[in-house]
Amino acid sequence: MQHHIKTSAITITSSFSEAELRAANVNPATGLATDFLNLFNEYIMLAELVADGSMEHDVLSDWLPIDYETHFSRSGFAGAEVVLSAYRALEQNVRGAFEDGVNDLISSILAHQEKPDPDPGLIDIIMGQRDLVAAKISEPITIDETPCEDAQSAIDALFD
Repeated sequence: MQHHIKTSAITITSSFSEAELRAANVNPATGLATDFLNLFNEYIMLAELVADGSMEHDVLSDWLPIDYETHFSRSGFAGAEVVLSAYRALEQNVRGAFEDGVNDLISSILAHQEKPDPDPGLIDIIMGQRDLVAAKISEPITIDETPCEDAQSAIDALFD
C-alpha cells in the first residue's frame, strides 16, 4: 500500500506509514533521518578534542565523507530500508537542496582536515553548517529557499 504524507512544502510517496517513518527516525514532514547527523557530530567532537589538545591532529584524517544513501546502506541501521525509501521518494528540488547543504558541510570539513593546526573559526563554521543541515532534516524545505552565501564567504575568507 502506498502512503502519501503531505506537508506544506513536500509530499512524500512511500510504501511506509507515518508510524513506520517515525520508528526509523525519519521526520515524516521532511522524509529525512536525523541519524545522518551522527557522521558530522563525530567529526566536530574530534575537532574540538584536537583543538583543546586532548587528541593529535592526525585523528581527523580518519574521517571520510559519505553521502546519505551510502551512509544508511552501510550503517546496519535497523530502519535503513525505510530511511532510504523515504529519501528516494523526495521531490528532486527538495533532495537537491538537502544535498547542497550536505556538500557545503563536507567541503568545510575537508578544508579543516587540511589545516596543519586547529582552527576554531572553521570549527564554528562547520557547526553552523551542521545546524543548517539539521534544520533541513527537521523542517520542510520550501521551494523558494536559496543557499546561504555568507557561510561560503566566511570559509573563503579563512583561506585568503
